[in-house]
Amino acid sequence: MRDVTGEMLKGVSDKLNGFARYERLATNRKALIAACEGQPNRRCDVGAYYSGASYYLQQKLEIEGVRLVYAPALGIGSFGGETDNWMWPRHTGDFGFYRAYVAPDASSRPYARDNVPYRPKSWLPIACKGVKEGDLVMVAGFPGATQKFLTADEVRFNFAQFEPRLQRSLSDYAAQINQATAGNRQAQIHRPPASQMARPKTHGKSRKGNRSAPE
Repeated sequence: MRDVTGEMLKGVSDKLNGFARYERLATNRKALIAACEGQPNRRCDVGAYYSGASYYLQQKLEIEGVRLVYAPALGIGSFGGETDNWMWPRHTGDFGFYRAYVAPDASSRPYARDNVPYRPKSWLPIACKGVKEGDLVMVAGFPGATQKFLTADEVRFNFAQFEPRLQRSLSDYAAQINQATAGNRQAQIHRPPASQMARPKTHGKSRKGNRSAPE
């Protein structure tokens, strides 16, 4: 990751209206991504942090030779269902193990018999012996968004209008599909997969928790 706040805000000023500012930021973002992806096997993006207070260029190596090693049974991966979702403690084995392969010179390429396991410059080792009391434990996370720097007006808008409307929309989504496919076997076969049906329930429950938190 690289801080590209200065490059993203090039040409941006208080004189620009909302749409003009958006277009300038979009132009700067596309230029940064195009330059980054000029490198072989790179996928790049520019993320806005703290409501646009800072921007970071994210660069990833695209590995083409990836193989699934293990995935738990559905009953383990979805244990607890929606009842346990967003609850603590939660006992769900929602994970998968993959193995990445590259060419002998460490470059990315599709499957080949002489590909070798990818060895990054650094990685986090698994603590096979577990931890003991007093050990330092770091939990890594990457939030989809942060609202740390919202203004008071934006917070009021979120709780009074945006969150309630979004929650209703998410709650209605699955109900509408269930109603439209009820009694129609063919329609049920072609309905969205379970993972897609679970998404609005997950986000809807999260939004409900967001609204109740300040209380």
